[in-house]
Amino acid sequence: MNKFHFTILFAVVISAFILTGCGPYPTEQAVEVKNNETAFVVPLEGDTKAKQAQFMSIDYLEKAKVATKRIVIPLRKRSTGRAWFDYEWIPLARVIVVDRSPVTREWLEKAGIKVESLDSVGFTVGVNCTGMIREEDAAKFLYYYPGNSLSDVMNKNVKGFIQNVLAREFGSRNLSKCQLEKKDIVLDLSKELTSHFAQYGITISSVGIADGMSYDNAEVQKTIDAVFVNETRVKQAEQEREAQKIINEKDLSIAQNERLKAEEFAKAAEAQTKMVELKIRQMEAEAKLESAKRWDGKAPGGVVPSNSPFLFQFGSGK
Repeated sequence: MNKFHFTILFAVVISAFILTGCGPYPTEQAVEVKNNETAFVVPLEGDTKAKQAQFMSIDYLEKAKVATKRIVIPLRKRSTGRAWFDYEWIPLARVIVVDRSPVTREWLEKAGIKVESLDSVGFTVGVNCTGMIREEDAAKFLYYYPGNSLSDVMNKNVKGFIQNVLAREFGSRNLSKCQLEKKDIVLDLSKELTSHFAQYGITISSVGIADGMSYDNAEVQKTIDAVFVNETRVKQAEQEREAQKIINEKDLSIAQNERLKAEEFAKAAEAQTKMVELKIRQMEAEAKLESAKRWDGKAPGGVVPSNSPFLFQFGSGK
């Protein structure tokens, strides 16, 4: 091999060495933060012991909260070998994102809340619940539930709390009271649930019974249905009696009014008759009075004597 060929070979080897020996390029790492999310930037290096003691406290996380919607993570070169090109780029901070979107869960049928009444009747209650994280509570939620989403907390912690409260409330009442006081039980559950999880950064916006009470023993449901049917029939019969009573009272009132009208009419007719008779007597009296006023004490001139020849003699034998 001559000197020229050696030089070319050496240049090729050096070029290959240079090309293959370049380290990685520092590619930008960025995190996009959505409107329903809250981001926290936590440094991975450079904290003093004093800062490490406060790490992941609520105050620390509040200070680590960022308002920007696009976060660029700073990088640092770290050596990974002896060669000058043996290195990598590592992030100097970690971005933690909390999704604040409301989450609704329904636990129905087999997934429902299983409880038992004081008189040992088992049944399942369907429950729905909605929770959310307010912007100002994001740090608190992240502190108490690191690495968990709101959906995870709803399925585990919230459901467990609901189970405990309903088991306590239904378990202290017999079945009839459980049925009558469901509304009160749900109101108490709502107050306890809201108060308890507010201290952990979760706002419970609603909770309620979604699917009624499903009894473990089907015969219990049949009995309840039969009782309900009988009660419905009794109420219907009572309503019909009340309706007939109202009709009877109305008819009686109409009859009484008609009778009163007839009596008033009869009285009016009788009064009219008496008034006519009185008028006639009054007219007769007035006529007699007028005749008496005109009489001069003499006999009427037009009266024929009893022996007048102008009178026909009846019954005489002559």
